Amino acid sequence: MKLALTGLMISTLLMATVAHAQISASDVPATLTITGIARGSSEATCALAANASAIYLRGDVSNLIELGDDADNMTFVPLHIEGNKECDALIEQGKLSYRFLGTADDSQGSALANASTGENAATGVAIGLFDNKGKPVSINSTAYTVSKDAQQGIGFQVVKLKDQTATAGTVHGVLTIDVERL
Repeated sequence: MKLALTGLMISTLLMATVAHAQISASDVPATLTITGIARGSSEATCALAANASAIYLRGDVSNLIELGDDADNMTFVPLHIEGNKECDALIEQGKLSYRFLGTADDSQGSALANASTGENAATGVAIGLFDNKGKPVSINSTAYTVSKDAQQGIGFQVVKLKDQTATAGTVHGVLTIDVERL
């Protein structure tokens, strides 16, 4: 009798384990993408470092500066290049530059267009780009030489497009900062 009861308990436990394994087991595959480059030891390896990957801008549509004006309330993001000694040599020789790329505004083509759409999107505005002194920087055109200057970077401010009426709403843009070897 004890043997039969023990056999029944073991069978019940095994069934519970199998049932539990079948209920809670869910294989979820994962994909890992690996990229890289093989390089010679004397090649420059440079990487852009920015102090922010996303920023939040605010602007009162009744007090916006016009596209082309100097910034008066920009959000500034410092940029610097990190790398090996060959990269440092390129910077010292003035052979690296930044270029700011994105969808240009439809007014003058020098600011980052507002990509927000729909009924909540701001109209008549763009995202102005500025140097560390608040002077306008044109998108998709000028290359700016990389330096070791701690004040190097890019500023952002919502700007009013010329000959358009600015309306309140959401503003969104995506900027690519390209590092070019000259």
